[in-house]
Amino acid sequence: MRKIEIDILDKDYLDFLSVCVDEELSVEEKLKNIIRYHLITYRNRKKMRNASLISFDKPNSDRIK
Repeated sequence: MRKIEIDILDKDYLDFLSVCVDEELSVEEKLKNIIRYHLITYRNRKKMRNASLISFDKPNSDRIK
Protein backbone atom coordinates (compact mmCIF):
# COMPACT_ATOMS: atom_id res chain seq x y z
CA MET A 1 0.00 0.00 0.00
CA ARG A 2 1.32 3.42 -0.98
CA LYS A 3 0.45 6.78 0.46
CA ILE A 4 0.05 9.72 -1.93
CA GLU A 5 0.17 13.32 -0.81
CA ILE A 6 -0.59 16.22 -3.12
CA ASP A 7 -0.73 19.97 -2.73
CA ILE A 8 -3.96 21.42 -4.04
CA LEU A 9 -5.55 24.83 -3.86
CA ASP A 10 -8.41 25.19 -1.41
CA LYS A 11 -10.84 26.18 -4.16
CA ASP A 12 -9.88 23.14 -6.25
CA TYR A 13 -10.29 20.85 -3.23
CA LEU A 14 -13.70 22.28 -2.43
CA ASP A 15 -14.80 21.83 -6.05
CA PHE A 16 -13.54 18.25 -6.01
CA LEU A 17 -15.26 17.66 -2.68
CA SER A 18 -18.55 18.87 -4.14
CA VAL A 19 -18.17 16.35 -6.99
CA CYS A 20 -17.60 13.62 -4.41
CA VAL A 21 -20.64 14.66 -2.41
CA ASP A 22 -22.78 14.68 -5.58
CA GLU A 23 -21.62 11.14 -6.38
CA GLU A 24 -21.98 10.05 -2.73
CA LEU A 25 -18.30 9.04 -2.51
CA SER A 26 -15.54 9.96 -0.13
CA VAL A 27 -12.58 11.89 -1.52
CA GLU A 28 -10.45 8.76 -1.16
CA GLU A 29 -12.97 6.61 -3.04
CA LYS A 30 -13.23 9.13 -5.87
CA LEU A 31 -9.45 9.37 -6.21
CA LYS A 32 -9.18 5.58 -6.30
CA ASN A 33 -11.84 5.48 -9.03
CA ILE A 34 -9.95 8.06 -11.07
CA ILE A 35 -6.69 6.14 -10.71
CA ARG A 36 -8.39 2.84 -11.66
CA TYR A 37 -9.98 4.46 -14.71
CA HIS A 38 -6.65 5.81 -15.93
CA LEU A 39 -4.90 2.50 -15.35
CA ILE A 40 -7.58 0.62 -17.28
CA THR A 41 -7.40 3.00 -20.23
CA TYR A 42 -3.59 2.93 -20.18
CA ARG A 43 -3.51 -0.88 -20.15
CA ASN A 44 -6.14 -1.13 -22.90
CA ARG A 45 -4.24 1.32 -25.09
CA LYS A 46 -1.10 -0.73 -24.53
CA LYS A 47 -2.95 -3.96 -25.47
CA MET A 48 -4.38 -2.33 -28.61
CA ARG A 49 -0.93 -1.11 -29.65
CA ASN A 50 0.55 -4.58 -29.12
CA ALA A 51 -2.33 -6.25 -30.98
CA SER A 52 -1.87 -3.98 -33.99
CA LEU A 53 1.87 -4.70 -34.04
CA ILE A 54 1.22 -8.43 -33.93
CA SER A 55 -1.29 -8.27 -36.80
CA PHE A 56 1.29 -6.54 -39.02
CA ASP A 57 3.81 -9.29 -38.24
CA LYS A 58 1.51 -12.01 -39.61
CA PRO A 59 2.10 -12.78 -43.31
CA ASN A 60 -1.63 -13.11 -44.17
CA SER A 61 -3.06 -10.35 -42.04
CA ASP A 62 -6.32 -8.60 -42.92
CA ARG A 63 -4.56 -5.68 -44.56
CA ILE A 64 -6.06 -4.15 -47.69
CA LYS A 65 -4.02 -4.94 -50.79
